[in-house]
Amino acid sequence: MVIVSSLVNFIRNSKLLSSETRKPDFSIALQKIYYQPIGYQRNAKKLFEASLKAGYDFTLDEVKDWLERQAVYRIHKSHPKYIPRASFCSITTPNKVHQADVLYMPYDKVGRVTYLFCLNVVDVASRYKASVPIGAYSVKDREGILTSKTIARAIEKIYDDPECPLVWPKTFLTDRGPEFRGDCEKLMREHDVKIQKAKSKRTMGIFERYNRTLIEKLFPSQDASDLLTLHLNKISRLGISPVDAIEKEEVFAKPSYPRDGPIGFDEEKLSDDVLVRYLLYPSDLEGGRHRAGDLNWSPHIYHICQSMVQKNQPVLYWLEEVPFELIDNDDYILKRPERSFVREELMVIPFDTELPPQWVLTN
Repeated sequence: MVIVSSLVNFIRNSKLLSSETRKPDFSIALQKIYYQPIGYQRNAKKLFEASLKAGYDFTLDEVKDWLERQAVYRIHKSHPKYIPRASFCSITTPNKVHQADVLYMPYDKVGRVTYLFCLNVVDVASRYKASVPIGAYSVKDREGILTSKTIARAIEKIYDDPECPLVWPKTFLTDRGPEFRGDCEKLMREHDVKIQKAKSKRTMGIFERYNRTLIEKLFPSQDASDLLTLHLNKISRLGISPVDAIEKEEVFAKPSYPRDGPIGFDEEKLSDDVLVRYLLYPSDLEGGRHRAGDLNWSPHIYHICQSMVQKNQPVLYWLEEVPFELIDNDDYILKRPERSFVREELMVIPFDTELPPQWVLTN
């Protein structure tokens, strides 16, 4: 009932505020400046200067207040400068959680075998890494080589190696690639390992950083063995090397960017009755990249359906779409973003938000 009440108030206020007969003169004038084809003033200062050139005597505060109420302006607002992330600092026990992914390699032929891929496994707590190159005698069917059966054999090679300190973990975190299904899932079940699928690249942050290091340093030299040895013996943010960290019972790490302000149980939570938009990332956009003119915030409106508070971690929120029109349609599927969001990734929608005037929508 709280969500429905919030939505009704939002729609009522939006419709009232978008009616030109109820707007003050300065609002109508700013609409004509802002919504004209050559208008598009990106910020309040630019719109203020345009209003002065048009002969109006509005103050900068009036222009700024009006612009902040425009839905079109708000969905194009720039990204926050700093966004805290939920880190893996709470995982302190080595061999409890492992991240794994496949790195595509340039063709590297050794004898009759051509190496195309490399399975990399990273222990989250200690940052200890293990890599297994995957090769084939024929490279005609590159995608056919990378199967769940191939990955399962590579994983067994890592965990069955007596010289490798990595053992079967409690949780095995991967992306949603088909190579980690089938035989790979069957192998994990045999060893009572839970497979968790990452919902965004940021969840695989430790692994993505390692892959980038390999691409930058391995590909030019093609000396994987020496590079991995050097990387494992290097002092990391833990204060010790991964080789030493994997042998400890507990390892404590600090987040890459500590949050400036309250966090965890001290952080102020968003109310469940607010309506929000979420920050769009390139993966949410067409083509997987951000182009000039693309939205920065979601065009759809959402409410908070779930939140989670953890010690020394930012509060996480899960969203569910709120349909703009109250239509009883059983076939309509509400949009629910799979990933979670922190406070900085959410834009609270004021109830006095103004939609574009009708003459803009009809044209």
